[in-house]
Amino acid sequence: MTDKISSSAPTHHSIYRKIYYIRIIFAIIAGLLCGILNLKEGLGLIVGTSFFILTYILFRYVIRGIYSNVKDYRKLYTTGIFSYFLIWYVIWVITYDIIWM
Repeated sequence: MTDKISSSAPTHHSIYRKIYYIRIIFAIIAGLLCGILNLKEGLGLIVGTSFFILTYILFRYVIRGIYSNVKDYRKLYTTGIFSYFLIWYVIWVITYDIIWM
């Protein structure tokens, strides 16, 4: 018996952790973009939501390693959704206040 863990197959927790962190990075980028471009109300919401949808497209078509290892595809949509929108909104407001107020 060996206690070695196969490094070829990533664990499910590490895949969801990667999805979460990538979405957080995109939330920071979207928040900075919305604040720097002085976007208000609906247009900022469209940009933030578009970046979230872009992360799904990124996982689905560009980074095939993530999509092929996800067992529950519902988690692909929902992992980090609340953190994404909260961080995006906070970064947007802080950036807007620093630059435009």
